[in-house]
Amino acid sequence: METDSDQRIAEKIFQIVELKGKIVLEVGCGNGRISSLLAPKIDQLIAIDPDKLMIEEAKARCIGVEFFVGSGENLDFPDNIFDLIIFTLSLHHQNSAQALKEAKRVLKKGGTILVIEPVVEGEIEKLLSLLINEDNTILDAQKAIIESGLNIGQSQHFTAKWYFDDIIDLQKSPFDYYKMRFDIQIAEEILNQVGEKVSNNPIVLDDLMIIQLISGPERVI
Repeated sequence: METDSDQRIAEKIFQIVELKGKIVLEVGCGNGRISSLLAPKIDQLIAIDPDKLMIEEAKARCIGVEFFVGSGENLDFPDNIFDLIIFTLSLHHQNSAQALKEAKRVLKKGGTILVIEPVVEGEIEKLLSLLINEDNTILDAQKAIIESGLNIGQSQHFTAKWYFDDIIDLQKSPFDYYKMRFDIQIAEEILNQVGEKVSNNPIVLDDLMIIQLISGPERVI
């Protein structure tokens, strides 16, 4: 399986926000895949993730980024220091309301928060939900944004592509993605979910995401 999701996310970030001269915090950086794409265009990038092993992998992956073990729910930073805070597919993996509250605290006046999240209607999201269903937490994250008192300046849907070599790759890849043991029953459900596209070569599915640029109540973007 191959995907251009990380590249598409980076491209959308470059299109929507100016990064030059900014102090940026990435919340939920994982192993630094997206951080490595952002770093060349950012003067100071700090990235956090609660998984220590992921942070160690991120440190080995790219230079020019300050990586720390940390949670978006309890940011270990002073108030009002970041120009931009980016949640890279991570807001729904935590208490979204608390994470947004913390983001507002450490954001400079006039700063912005950029949230990239999966959309439950996407083909890849429906496929992965057969193994781990995150629909409720994804929807809760959107609800938290609406109830946060933040202003949504921009909101766009965009798609990336996941490419599977064949049916075997299609059935196996979701289990590899979640590091789960292969289950033949779920594998059959995967084929049913994908439908007629299983006859394509390669099998290409859309990864549907939303990117939202939001700001504090004192300034509408």
